[in-house]
Amino acid sequence: MKNATLFFILFVFITSCKKTQNISTAIENKTESNASVNNVTQADAGSTGVGKTETEIETNTSTTDTIIEQNDSNLKSLPSIELKNMNGKTVNISELGLKGPIVISFWATWCTPCKKELNAINELYQDWQDETGVTLVAVSIDDSKTKNIVPIYVNGKGWEYMVLMDPNGNLKRAMGVNNIPHTFLVNSNGKIVYSHNNYASGDEEHLYDEILKLVK
Repeated sequence: MKNATLFFILFVFITSCKKTQNISTAIENKTESNASVNNVTQADAGSTGVGKTETEIETNTSTTDTIIEQNDSNLKSLPSIELKNMNGKTVNISELGLKGPIVISFWATWCTPCKKELNAINELYQDWQDETGVTLVAVSIDDSKTKNIVPIYVNGKGWEYMVLMDPNGNLKRAMGVNNIPHTFLVNSNGKIVYSHNNYASGDEEHLYDEILKLVK
């Protein structure tokens, strides 16, 4: 009787050990499987751009400044587009007849950064003209709904710029402008040498540095 009882206890013990081993093996297999899945997920995330660090994202951000080589043969000319000034006189943008550098700034009365840029330049404009002979042409893209506000705003701010109206966006499209403010610098030969999109305080100083390069 004692031998039978001992045999039974030994049988139960061995069976229990085997089950424990099987459970442990299953857990290990599942863990390895999950690790494999996580590795694949991380690899996929890296290939699609998900999970990139903030530094990597910033590195891929393109600048809004474009400085173009000074060789005129490689530069674009202003397109032959006719616009009207605030008095209704027709002006061809490629035949302005201006001496010295020209700044062409696309803006609108509803564009706050545009107005900040042009108001900042306005405070310096007389000095810029005295030192470099530059002329700023402010091209409004206000449409039929807001274009009547343009002369009110311009006169109210006392701008001395040449203001032209582009309500249909003809010049805007011809010069590849997608967002405003967008500013171009044109040399005395009518070639575009610099382009800047958007505005942050101090950008007008960088623009002036580029103007100086044309008159030195």
